[in-house]
Amino acid sequence: MTKKLMFNMALGAIVLLSACTKDPINTTPTIPTEDLFKSGVYIVNEGGFGSSNASIDLFNKDSNILFSNIFEAVNNRPLGDVAQSMNIINNKGYILLNGSAKIEVIKAFNAQSIATITGFSSPRFMVNKDTLRGFVSDWVSNTVKEINLVNNTITRSINVGSGPEGMCIVGNKLFVANCGAYGLDSTISIIDLTTNTETKKLKVGDAPVAIYADANGKLWVLCRGAYGDDFNTTDDDSEAKFVRVNPTTESIEASIQIGLKGDHPDKMKMNAAKNSIYYLSSYNLLPGIFKFNITDATAPTTAFVEGYFYGIGYDKVADEVYLADAVDFKQRGNVYRYSSSGTLIGSFQVGIIPNGIQEQ
Repeated sequence: MTKKLMFNMALGAIVLLSACTKDPINTTPTIPTEDLFKSGVYIVNEGGFGSSNASIDLFNKDSNILFSNIFEAVNNRPLGDVAQSMNIINNKGYILLNGSAKIEVIKAFNAQSIATITGFSSPRFMVNKDTLRGFVSDWVSNTVKEINLVNNTITRSINVGSGPEGMCIVGNKLFVANCGAYGLDSTISIIDLTTNTETKKLKVGDAPVAIYADANGKLWVLCRGAYGDDFNTTDDDSEAKFVRVNPTTESIEASIQIGLKGDHPDKMKMNAAKNSIYYLSSYNLLPGIFKFNITDATAPTTAFVEGYFYGIGYDKVADEVYLADAVDFKQRGNVYRYSSSGTLIGSFQVGIIPNGIQEQ
């Protein structure tokens, strides 16, 4: 959930079961088979802040069936408050719940609960070094927590910048985008995974929120830009930009402005070939989903898909983009599937405040 939206939402609703695609299919609240899980994607629904109605849905692409609130259906208990993100590592799903300050660990192919990891202040995103070590950005504590992926426990806490968000591992280095939480940061932290310490802060731009490595091994950092003090006018805002970083020399190679002053893109996904970035800009002057190629010298001004969306997901198996519409942040949202060429494949209704997907 973004800072700007957190100040303006009054949320709460219920989760129902339905699906609508090109050929709408309604199902009864049944638990899907393992085969349906394997050919499906998880939809992450934040739920209303403070309402503890976060959920994950399972959308099966082959049958066009959506199974709603699958965690609760399988485990007979609510998921928690504000599902921020989800990762699948070694056939286990890690669901990060920002409001509940925990991670729910499930079996990826049946959603059965394995463990609940606590000890966070506000977990946001997760990456893994291998099948043994995972790392979670913990927003309020200004730390990265290392997770033992075998026994699902926190093994250490590493101090970073303010409001850590997206992360990326290149070689033996962990790069962390420090957005500033409720204030403002403009750095990425570089952590040596041998010593497990922050070795450097590199200034990249105001409010870095996401970071990915491309096909050439270079890092792309999405800097949202500062909202300013009033959150309304753009006079005191700073521009958003992409910053390309050389992870070996730990230096900036390029800085590319995105949109106009007052546009604040805050979510992005790298495609499977790692040569294009899809990013979301839906706040002020230039709304839509944009596609940026890593060889481009300037950011696009024509949207890949026009409109206002809250979340973005990418299915690297099918090379498809999922766009999430939170509607009014009270009722169930909608998700739209697009091909990599921008053709609408289908749409379906999901849970409350969808923000992305996780493919199997």
